Amino acid sequence: MPGAPRKSVQKKAQPRAPKSTLPLEGADRFTIMLEESEKFCEDVGLHKDLIREIIKTDSDWAFILKIDALLESAAKYIVRTGLRIKLLNRVMQNETLDEFVDSLPINGRTGILKLLDAACLPPEELVFVETIRKVRNIYAHDIRFADVRLIDLVKQRNDKAQLIKYLSGIENYVEADLIAWYERDPRFLRFCVIDSTMRFLFYSYHMAVKFPTRR
Repeated sequence: MPGAPRKSVQKKAQPRAPKSTLPLEGADRFTIMLEESEKFCEDVGLHKDLIREIIKTDSDWAFILKIDALLESAAKYIVRTGLRIKLLNRVMQNETLDEFVDSLPINGRTGILKLLDAACLPPEELVFVETIRKVRNIYAHDIRFADVRLIDLVKQRNDKAQLIKYLSGIENYVEADLIAWYERDPRFLRFCVIDSTMRFLFYSYHMAVKFPTRR
């Protein structure tokens, strides 16, 4: 299975937009990731344009809730596909198995992320899903945050550095500069979240849709 593209920035005194270290950069990279994400969404019964719709979400509160729901759906689809039973060259799957997977929590020793770890999904993908779930819970459990921008929510947290690291998905950066960039253009942080989301859907597509029998 091919590795999903990653993004990075060079460490500078002044904040700069992220630059890819891969041959594919800019529009080409984004287009390929978007196409793979759309294929996954379409093949599993979701709206093909779901990513585009989520990007246009008005508030960061709703944006994060939608991203979290999409990631959970993709993660459970990988697990559900991996647990299919093959008997006499026939793949067996039923409602009981689907209900079992749907009942599993995301985190914990018996959670979805633990199973994805056992399936050798890259650690950075797992920690991104976990981080989005953490931010989702912060938003969902306190209505006062409904109108708070994502970067403002992150800045007031004691685990700010960790959240910045995993929401950004950027390899090299100066935290103060990156936060300043996000404050000037909140769309940049959304782009980073969308980029990492599409990377997770890239893995989901190749593991559970395109090549579901490869291990």
